[in-house]
Amino acid sequence: MDTMLIAEVGQSLWGPAWKGPMAEAVRHQKSAVADWALGRLPVPAGVWSELKKLIRERRHELDRLVPRTEKAHDAALRRTVEQAKLGKRSL
Repeated sequence: MDTMLIAEVGQSLWGPAWKGPMAEAVRHQKSAVADWALGRLPVPAGVWSELKKLIRERRHELDRLVPRTEKAHDAALRRTVEQAKLGKRSL
């Protein structure tokens, strides 16, 4: 149903206060977004198309962060191991 999906998409893209940012992103009034969320109006096909595009863009942005996050994790893990080794040597 549109109401559950529009809320899930909105929260995933913009967090708990999603209605205003969604309205701006899809160029509709915030009251229209609220009507979609409450099931008073169906979500227009063009809005679903725009949201699909935004989801794909966000996924691409997040996918680009994965390798950098993995490197940062590995570096932090190496630092932790090195600190543990140094701590044992001082005993």
